[in-house]
Amino acid sequence: MSAPAKPLYLGPSGSEPQPGLLSWLWNEQIVNPAHREGNLDVARAVGLFAAAIIFIRSDFSAALVPAF
Repeated sequence: MSAPAKPLYLGPSGSEPQPGLLSWLWNEQIVNPAHREGNLDVARAVGLFAAAIIFIRSDFSAALVPAF
């Protein structure tokens, strides 16, 4: 006698769940190669803006004002 055969796995019985909004946004809009170059431009602009705000709010911004 041989061992009983294992049943084949056919997958889930229902339909596959829809991806969530955050998952769709990440896959289709952020890491999608069609949008990647524009996203890098936006990331650079946001980083530069944040660095400028931090610089202006710091004590180093006094270097921008000429001393008479």
